[in-house]
Amino acid sequence: MAIEPERLILIIEDEVDLAKLLEFHLQHHGFETLAAHDGMTGLNEAIQRTPDLIILDLMLPKIHGLEVCRLLRSSPGTRQVPILVLSALHTTATKIRGLDMGADDYMTKPFEFAELISRVNALLRRRQGEPLLR
Repeated sequence: MAIEPERLILIIEDEVDLAKLLEFHLQHHGFETLAAHDGMTGLNEAIQRTPDLIILDLMLPKIHGLEVCRLLRSSPGTRQVPILVLSALHTTATKIRGLDMGADDYMTKPFEFAELISRVNALLRRRQGEPLLR
């Protein structure tokens, strides 16, 4: 019986303590994690590593999260990677803009880790049937 490899989740979050908490909870649920603390580093990591899912903050240094999302969707290697926006920006207009830029889901801060894990699992289940563009 083959052992399923750990799924890699890229966390693009400039609040270091929150990124560490996200990594802790995700690793506890069997995920491999990688954290980037600004938009440029996150974009580069996503292109180089092609994670299975990206958790993306919007208010990031160097490149705003919405631009990161747009660039990820325009790149053949990351076009199919699910993106979960996790942001303190909570207006309906911002949520719509994030989803229109290519995010697959949008959660606002503060949040419950149990809900985040559930949404991550749902996004990964949806992706399982899609062909990978690696």
